[in-house]
Amino acid sequence: MVSSPPSSPGALVIDANVTIALAAKETGRETISLAEMTRYARLGYVWYAPGVLIAETLYVLCGKKQRGELSPADYVTAVTGFQKTMTSIHPPPDGDRALIAHAEQIGDSYGCSRSADGIYIALAEELTKTRPTVLLTFDQSMPNQAARNAPTVTVHVLT
Repeated sequence: MVSSPPSSPGALVIDANVTIALAAKETGRETISLAEMTRYARLGYVWYAPGVLIAETLYVLCGKKQRGELSPADYVTAVTGFQKTMTSIHPPPDGDRALIAHAEQIGDSYGCSRSADGIYIALAEELTKTRPTVLLTFDQSMPNQAARNAPTVTVHVLT
């Protein structure tokens, strides 16, 4: 018996630490990020991220430039590369506003410094209702956070 493909393509929710690794060409992490994003794309997964991904990525890239981890030229290359990556990443289907209440509930249990994580988890949980969804991250604590607040969310932690 041949199984039929899912009615909706899978969704890959991408955490900012993944786009930062790509844009900043972080040793070790860039290759892993690119390989996993490519693998999911080949499986038909569509990439998604909440708008906070842009702010988080630009903030970290700026910090890397200020600390001398990226030269001014490498910073420009990183931002340009990030902008190119964003052409393949879709916003939340119902917009970021639809994630606010649930993201706040998730983040509330972890404190303000982890509030953005709740947005990624809320998006993954929303997408899980209609398609297979994976949250891609380097954040080792994300699986515990998702398990407590959104048990339907699958988290793939890159190492």
